[in-house]
Formats: sequence, structure tokens, C-alpha cells
Amino acid sequence: MTDVFSPVFARIAEGAVEREADRRLPAEEVEWLREAGFTKLRVPREYGGLGATIPEFTELLIELGRADSNLPQLLRGHIGFVEGRLAHPDEAVRERWLRRIAAGVIVGNAQSERASTSWFAPETTLKSLGGDGWRLDGRKFYSTGSLFADWIQTTASLEAGGTANVLVPASAPGVTRIDDWDGFGQRLTGSGTTLFEDVQVAAEDVEVVDLAAPSSLTAVFQLVHLATLAGIGRAAVADTVAYVAGRTRNLHNPAHPAPGTDPQVQEVVGRIGGASIVAAAAVAAAAVALEEVYQAQPAGQDLLDRADVAVFGAQGVVARLVLDLTTALFEVGGSSAVTDRFRLDRHWRNARTLASHNPVIYRDRIVGQYLLHGTSPSAAYARLRQGVGEDS
Repeated sequence: MTDVFSPVFARIAEGAVEREADRRLPAEEVEWLREAGFTKLRVPREYGGLGATIPEFTELLIELGRADSNLPQLLRGHIGFVEGRLAHPDEAVRERWLRRIAAGVIVGNAQSERASTSWFAPETTLKSLGGDGWRLDGRKFYSTGSLFADWIQTTASLEAGGTANVLVPASAPGVTRIDDWDGFGQRLTGSGTTLFEDVQVAAEDVEVVDLAAPSSLTAVFQLVHLATLAGIGRAAVADTVAYVAGRTRNLHNPAHPAPGTDPQVQEVVGRIGGASIVAAAAVAAAAVALEEVYQAQPAGQDLLDRADVAVFGAQGVVARLVLDLTTALFEVGGSSAVTDRFRLDRHWRNARTLASHNPVIYRDRIVGQYLLHGTSPSAAYARLRQGVGEDS
């Protein structure tokens, strides 16, 4: 599979710095990935997909993140949706959506609201129209990937209580997608606002959520961030090596006129290169744990817990390693390394943005609680989704 996608990643990488400078959304690059079959990698072959394992897919995600870290993140909602369909208990639902994904459909994400979480009691509402389906109204302020999607997955509160997952065609009347994401990193992910105004929803596209049900999806979504971070690490190392190779003077150590022969520069490059290798290895190990969950469907609680701990434990390591190496790389070049023409800062900005989405401090604590007391991460998240406090 690497042979198929490497040329696509290379094309994407060629324009990454220019897109960053111009703030040009990678719509064309998403189409290259769709055409190459990247968006159907995890779909089993019997449904028309490529049948990649989670470890195989994760390695390709890392390489895509190396080419342009915006791309794996903007596809994060799609990736999570596919994993959710793969584990869906209704065979008809699985087949309907997996065949759509295999045909090229991309699903975006519109979950987060400013006044509530995406798990329980969202302000977005879903009202029954009797036999004619549902009506969806609401505003989601963080909608990664929806600008590039054919369908949007969102959450809404039901009139009778409870929460529903809702699927809406992105082009449906009443759906407005706004490119207003103003973060200093991951600027090209299309993570803006989505409005739903009197949107008609088919009955088959509404699923009531069992908030107490254990699931590996939290770990899946985090694995995408980790793969993206590992990709940033690889890109940062490659850019640092290219930067050092292109320098012709070494102000700080005249004994070594070529910076690449300076032992201190070599030490920095070796240190960040090693950090990148360790980060990618940690992500690969987490992917293996999630593959075990997938192969065991339906997975038991112990297996789900081990996968959560593997992913959340890797998060603490990977986020810190990549943030450190994207800072340390500037030690090789003095003030010229911070000029806009190199845009080396984008690696730290993008890594910092990704690491902030799911703060490491909470994942560290979950791992600690599990190791010390055997507290189930999945059970803890199920309680959180229900809005149940820790001491309740």
C-alpha cells in the first residue's frame, strides 16, 4: 500500500509550505486522496474497500501527517465514523455505509458546542416530524473536515430526552459551513462553524446514543492525533536536515565552517531524530492494541481498557516528545532559522494545537488511575458522557 500512496503524499508535500503561507484549504489534495482510495483504506474488501489493518493504516496516517499535518486531522471525523460503522451491530447499517465509503463518500464531523459537550445535552435539537423524519436545528463551533465532506455527523438532543447521532448530507438545505477557524496551528483543517437551520433529516439517519456503552472510539480518535503528531515529528526532522545542509556558514563554531560537521549541531539533529523515531514507535504500539480490539469484536471490557491505556499512555509520551523536538530544532540555526521563508515554526504551532485538543494531563491521570486502582478508562468515559460526576 505504501507504493500506492507515497507518490500522492509526495505531491501533497510539495505544496504544503505554500498552502500554509497562502492559507489555501487543501480541497484539491483531499480529492487526490479520495481518488487514490485513502478514504476507504479501512473498509473491508468485501464491501469494496482496501482492507487495511489499523497498524497499516496508522503508518500511512503518519506519512500523510509528514506531508501535511492538516490532512489526517481534517479526515479524523471520517476515520472515526468508519471505525464506528465497522463495529456497528446492525449488519444492514454497516453494509449501507461501508459501501458508500468504498464508493468515495467522505463524512465530516460537527460535534463541539461552546455551551455544552458533544456527549450529553447538546443545545442542537432534533424534533420529530412524525412519519416524515426529523428536523435539526443548532450551531456547532468546531467542525473539523466538514468543509471537505459529503455527509456530516453531528449530535443533537431529542425532545423526549437523550442524545442522537445524526447524519446529514453536507449539501442539504439549511446546512451552512463557515471557514472561521482562527487557531494559530492546523489552520487548513476546515475546522470552522456549521449551522443547521430547519434541516430535514431522514429517519434512517438518526441513531439514539447509548451513552453508557463502552467503546474504543475515544482511543481511535486520539490515535489519529497521535499519528499526526508523529508525522509532524518526521517532517520537522526532515526540514531540519535540509536546513542544515543548505547553510554555508557557522557563526557560532568557526572550527567547523560547515554546520553539518559541527558536533553540537549533529547532537541536536541526532536528538530530535531519535525523539521522532520513539514517537512513531509509540504510536505503532498503540495501533496494535486497537487492532486487537477490532479483531475481537465484540471486545470485552479488559481488552478495551488495555487499548485505552495503550493509546492514552502513548499520548503523554508522543505529545511531549514532538513538542520538545519541534522546539529544539531551532538550536541548529540561530536567528536565520526563525525567518518566514523556512516556516519551521509551523511544526511547533501544529503540534501544540493538536496536543491542546485533548490535554495530556487528563490522559495521564486516566492511565495513573488504571495502574493504581484498576479504574476502567472506558467506564470513566461512559460516566462522563452521561454527565455523571466522579463522586456520584
